[in-house]
Amino acid sequence: MDGLDERDTIFSRMELRPGTPRYEAYYGAHPGRRAADDAARDSSRRFVDFAVERAAVDATFELLEEMRPLARGEPSGTRLELSPERATEELGRLAASYGATVFGAARLGEACFYAVRGRGDEWGRPSEAPGRYGAVFAVPMDPARMAHAPDPRASLEVVRGYARVALVGLVLAKCLRGWGWSASCTMDGRADVVLPLAARYAGLGTIGRSGLLLSPEHGPCLRLGAVVTELPLAPTPRRGSATAKACESCERCAAACPAGAIDRGPPSAGRFKPVDDDACFAQWRRLGTDCGLCVAACPLSRVRAGEAQA
Repeated sequence: MDGLDERDTIFSRMELRPGTPRYEAYYGAHPGRRAADDAARDSSRRFVDFAVERAAVDATFELLEEMRPLARGEPSGTRLELSPERATEELGRLAASYGATVFGAARLGEACFYAVRGRGDEWGRPSEAPGRYGAVFAVPMDPARMAHAPDPRASLEVVRGYARVALVGLVLAKCLRGWGWSASCTMDGRADVVLPLAARYAGLGTIGRSGLLLSPEHGPCLRLGAVVTELPLAPTPRRGSATAKACESCERCAAACPAGAIDRGPPSAGRFKPVDDDACFAQWRRLGTDCGLCVAACPLSRVRAGEAQA
């Protein structure tokens, strides 16, 4: 089957519970991952000094979980015919009105899509995205807040980005269905596409040494979202060559990574060595947060430092 298996992602694996059929099925097929994954599940620490921030983070993720069913729905019976150029223009305008500062569109390559789902009730089911056109967007995160990484004050900024980008995506998907076209929103815990890859296809930037998208506007200090639709969209220009060059000669994210998950070597054929996601997540669990040190260390994160982020 073409495409990626979401069950192999670290977030999907962390949802597996010992003794359940899913746990036994997955680790029966991948026994080499069991010990490290079990250790990661057992190693999370709590920040007693940041109980208020931790509660806000947890509450936001719980709310996002409750919102996931809104990511999909049936289109209206009346189809509005729009040219690809008009459709891209209108979606970009709508995304901006809800706080997205970066927007792009493209017909996405198969490498962007999950073939098998790995989260929630859809675990193990074939992925059925409603189309191959993607509207991809981002909201900025505040570099000053991310500078607190790796404590829950930075985590609160991360989850704030998740909530803001989910709202943009849900509105766009609902609008597209109102125009009579199938559409679904990729948001926290419910994904049709791998967001950095989709964002690169849509011209938002390049994928940097840290495995995160680097945009000219915000570097990696942003949160991505996407809507996949059957409505043909006009592609937007690709950008980010300057940020790619800057990343090639910089190793600050690798130096800042306490897990050693980011490679220090030069790119090969224009691509950096993939980040060791397992080592990265194991460090998250040890820290008790989603870390963020690579984002905080990146000089491109501070392109807009000192400007207020709404």
